[in-house]
Amino acid sequence: FITDKIGYRKSLILAQVLLLGARSLLLAAFVSRSLVLFVVEAVVEGIAACFTSGTGSAYLYALYGENGYLAKTAHAGNFGTAGFIISTVAYAGIYKISGMEGLLITTVVMNIIAVVCSFYLRSESSKTVIADRKEVQILAVFKNKKAFLFVISLAIFSIAWLLINFFYVEKLENCGLPVEWMSLIILSYSAVQMLAEPILGKLSDGKNGKSSREKLPAVTAAAAGVAFLLFGVVKFRAAVLLLMLILPLLLNLPEYLLMNLENQFVDEAECGSQRAATLSVLNMGVNLVEILTLSASAFLTKIGIQWCFVFVGCFLMVIALLFARIQK
Repeated sequence: FITDKIGYRKSLILAQVLLLGARSLLLAAFVSRSLVLFVVEAVVEGIAACFTSGTGSAYLYALYGENGYLAKTAHAGNFGTAGFIISTVAYAGIYKISGMEGLLITTVVMNIIAVVCSFYLRSESSKTVIADRKEVQILAVFKNKKAFLFVISLAIFSIAWLLINFFYVEKLENCGLPVEWMSLIILSYSAVQMLAEPILGKLSDGKNGKSSREKLPAVTAAAAGVAFLLFGVVKFRAAVLLLMLILPLLLNLPEYLLMNLENQFVDEAECGSQRAATLSVLNMGVNLVEILTLSASAFLTKIGIQWCFVFVGCFLMVIALLFARIQK
């Protein structure tokens, strides 16, 4: 609610300042071996996360609107991916030269740079912040069945990312491939992932027609679902490696499209004046569904991690069918 009162840009700046404070506390906690400082750091970082929940999406939508949101979100995501690639490459060198303390100092320095850069963010239109100040019952959005569809869908995407981030290694081992390949695979699929921006730009081009664009969430979610299902059952090494490289990209495409639909849904629910708060509430619902889904995943891992990929693939295809229906 604070974000919608003070504006998205100011909230993003505040979040970066808080995150800098959290990282500084983490460094201090490590140097002094203080559990208290570590706990305080976790609290400050949690507060910073509250100011970013829904804010980035709301900020881009406020700046670029429905037509420009998709391309700009993918563009911003590519900067995050580029930063991830750079940090992955630099990690080993920094750690070898200066150990954990060096890594934490580097993190603080980069956070200082982030704070400085945040002041150069464009301000959203003042009418976005002050227009329509009537009180909106945000929880009322859940009276619309679409809200539950967005919550469940984005929760499934979060689970899918967890599988990619934590269980790729196990799949490598199951196929008899060296675990040492993992770093190269991570860098490779991160580079491939950056193709999301030009692909979405091409697919969502106005020349393709409105009906074609409306089918994109369902089509891309179905493609991601099929890929996850295949990844769970395929054991042929070349196929496994190929799927490892394209799965993150295939997951990014429908995820960005659903985030765009989510913002359109906020407009439909007449909650645009409290966009960040509404998106944040939806994110809370995502977190709740994640907890329930992870409990089921914990059971599935006992019978084989491949079944987690298979079930997520099936869920993604169900999501595709549901979005195909609501877009009619």
